[in-house]
Amino acid sequence: MNANSNNLTPPRAGTSADHASADMESRIDRAMERKPDVQIPADFAAKIAARAVAQPLRRRGYRPQFGPMIALFSVPLAALALFVLAPHATPNLKSLSFDAEVVLLAELGFIGWWITRTFNPKMNRLLRWL
Repeated sequence: MNANSNNLTPPRAGTSADHASADMESRIDRAMERKPDVQIPADFAAKIAARAVAQPLRRRGYRPQFGPMIALFSVPLAALALFVLAPHATPNLKSLSFDAEVVLLAELGFIGWWITRTFNPKMNRLLRWL
């Protein structure tokens, strides 16, 4: 190859457009087909290993979990609403206060089950099949 094979200068102004585009395409093809020479220093692995040892371990930052906090906050609110509705609830499905009381009881049961699973990892493994 001659010294100008890697020269990617634009074609001269005196050539036709077809010849210029074909010349440019041939230059691009030659540049893409040419395999670059990769030179890795002999002590490259030792340098990387030395840097890896020198870096301190990164600690995971604390990420607050708002789900358990909201659940623990909503349990007393649901229980309070349950006690407020209790004197007005008659066991009748057409009574809105009775229906709200049933929904609140179901909500308390679900929140209690969820809190048990969240805060107790051993129970979480045992009850995974549920």
